[in-house]
Amino acid sequence: MTDLPTTPENTFDDAAATDDAAEWMPVPEDSGDFDIRAYTRTAAGSHADSLPLEAFAEHPLAGKTLRAIAYLRDLERFTMHHMRDVLVTPSHKDARLTAFLATWAFEKYWIADAFDRILAAHSSFVPAKNRARLRVVRFGREFADRVSPIFTAVRANLIGEDFIAIHVTRGFIDELVSRATYSQILKKDDNEALTEVLEGFQVLRNRHLQFFEGETLRRLEESNSARKLTRSSLKRAWAPTGTAEQPTQETRFMMTYLFSDASGRADIAAVDRVVDSLPGQRGLKVMSKAARRFGVKVTA
Repeated sequence: MTDLPTTPENTFDDAAATDDAAEWMPVPEDSGDFDIRAYTRTAAGSHADSLPLEAFAEHPLAGKTLRAIAYLRDLERFTMHHMRDVLVTPSHKDARLTAFLATWAFEKYWIADAFDRILAAHSSFVPAKNRARLRVVRFGREFADRVSPIFTAVRANLIGEDFIAIHVTRGFIDELVSRATYSQILKKDDNEALTEVLEGFQVLRNRHLQFFEGETLRRLEESNSARKLTRSSLKRAWAPTGTAEQPTQETRFMMTYLFSDASGRADIAAVDRVVDSLPGQRGLKVMSKAARRFGVKVTA
């Protein structure tokens, strides 16, 4: 994968995206056939034995870093809810996609577990109160949990296989944002133990990215309907998967903490440039719009 070019459409304030602004960001390209059998055979389980918890005890993470890690843990935990919504669509008929998603969810479960262990190693950390614990909101969430899959299933199955393009494209963008998030956390807290952990997780997520990238390009290139459906979905509303389930103040914290400086805004621009390059998705600026909604000052 090569470095991204700079494009004038996605220039932000003093973070004009230079050629080396986001070296971690890939250019979408057909990465060939993803070996799903090899992936399912080599999935990573528990990280408990390899976590450098003693190092965290000696050199604890900063409070803002812990807050960010707690947020990432909760996003990873949301994967099973997301899986439910995906598998009531025509996705469940695709054996290859289903095998990937099951393994992907398994790996994300154990990443969440690792984040939980890191947080537990910091006894002074007090997590934010999740709004889902409030009685009224919890009732609304439970009602939505019951109703949402029904409407999703009906709509998706009426549309057919092209609906899958929406899910894989969103998965691809989520992985891009995850890369940016890990990168920004380490720029703001260069703790050696955390660097070891996040770099290890990124190795796992590189395979997630490769799969979603290939599926996104294939489905968008093959179907005009898929391109239109995906564009409509992203244009109507996009935010990283799971953020709607998190307290608004925590999402606002994550966006402003990670992406308000020049480096963060350059990463926002880089995500937008990758999405721009997808078939039929140019000009959406999904990342900049999401960041703006949560308090990051970006230009049009």
